[in-house]
Amino acid sequence: MAEIELYHFWDSFCSFKVRICLEEKRLKWTGHHIDLMAFENFKPHYLTINQKGLVPTLSHAGQIIPESSIINEFLDEQYPQPRLTPEEPVARARMRQWVKVEEDELFTAVRPASLNLMMKQVFAKFSEADLDRLLATHPRPYLIPTLKKMFLAPPDPKAVAQSRKMLATALEKMDRALAQSGPWLAGETYSLADIAAAPVIDRIQRLGMADLWDGLPALKSWVERIMNRPAYKKAAPPEGCWMPSPVAQV
Repeated sequence: MAEIELYHFWDSFCSFKVRICLEEKRLKWTGHHIDLMAFENFKPHYLTINQKGLVPTLSHAGQIIPESSIINEFLDEQYPQPRLTPEEPVARARMRQWVKVEEDELFTAVRPASLNLMMKQVFAKFSEADLDRLLATHPRPYLIPTLKKMFLAPPDPKAVAQSRKMLATALEKMDRALAQSGPWLAGETYSLADIAAAPVIDRIQRLGMADLWDGLPALKSWVERIMNRPAYKKAAPPEGCWMPSPVAQV
């Protein structure tokens, strides 16, 4: 049995986040690709691994660990070199604060744009009958009607505009923090906070919204440094494993 196995989708924020952590630590891992666009995360075999049907899930020596932020903290404790959690308590608290900002603000903000400009291109290929079949094993069946309605609806320009507005607010906050306490989100040390935010930055760029950090010099410098890290490049989805390029912004 491989010591580290990762159940992941190549082009998901949270999966990318864990892959960056694995690559920063130069760990060997075995991947099991779960195609979210084909709803493989709701197949019975995967639901025995993750009851919520979410990715990623880490299996470490047979022990199952879900939730990307928890996985990354576990990896940093289990494999402490190179250290990705600051030693100084205030910096460590700042790191956790920014991980939460990624979860509560950045991730929440970018999802509507991703759904409407990328994912709905895939969902448009499914009929209602297809969705009934693919979602039949959803662990929370009461959500199925809402999901079907969302997946089958045409792109929503108001949702895209709101997504962009929310992202602008969150990115301005990041720029202020980096300017005051940088060069990294937790301060002097590259950490799990930077890893958490990096995949969202990637998605913003692929959505054609990189202009959001025009006029935000501290953030723009951070983005360039993040994207030039070898671990980031190794963790990125390989050619052909991205979600569709965005449709023209509606």
